[in-house]
Amino acid sequence: MMIEPSAAIQAGGILHLLWAGFHLRFPRMFRWQSALAGLDPVNQGVMRVMNLCLVFQFLACGSLSLLHADALAATPLGRAVCAGLASFWLLRLGLQFTHFRALALRSLVLDVFFAATCAAYALPVLLAA
Repeated sequence: MMIEPSAAIQAGGILHLLWAGFHLRFPRMFRWQSALAGLDPVNQGVMRVMNLCLVFQFLACGSLSLLHADALAATPLGRAVCAGLASFWLLRLGLQFTHFRALALRSLVLDVFFAATCAAYALPVLLAA
């Protein structure tokens, strides 16, 4: 059974919405109130702003994927967007191994989700090739 490219993109959209929700939990999950207290105000702000920008980006990618999956799968521009998203998640997966304890259970679970998000966007590109 072969998955349809637009269905893969919609799955990627759902994963992006889940990533947004996950990142919204970062301040509490990582105890930023105390963990970031040792940083100067600029670096504290950088952490918070980068995280909020990622949340926005994940919401935008998720919405785009859910509302325009057919166009993303069927057009050269859409497949280029998919290739960019697949590349982002492949990079994120690779960075997991250089910046975190990649074999810890938590990391392995994240690895699966990084790979799944990458695959959701790589599939339409590979099927069109």
